[in-house]
Amino acid sequence: MSGQLDREMFKVITHLVSSAPVSLDETPILAAFRMVDGANRLMALAEQSDAFAEDEFLSAARQDYLAHFNLVMTDQVAFEAWLMEYVRGFTKEALRRVSTEEPEPQA
Repeated sequence: MSGQLDREMFKVITHLVSSAPVSLDETPILAAFRMVDGANRLMALAEQSDAFAEDEFLSAARQDYLAHFNLVMTDQVAFEAWLMEYVRGFTKEALRRVSTEEPEPQA
């Protein structure tokens, strides 16, 4: 990894680790928000780095996150509904990617 990518990755990892103890004392919805916020930070890192291939799904998912993340503070019911749809989208994409993967060569 490049030095810049290493630093940025360390920032995201530090954010995730530092969020763990805080999540023990906050509401479940804020703890859930911290997880998708961590995912957003990883998507941003991938999007901004030449080390990762362009990923249309993740770019769209990041835009979706940016359009909805404030709901956690303004309308928690809407945030929960959005979060469930967000998870469904990732689940469908994960299944699609698994079904189109090339099988590993047998040794």
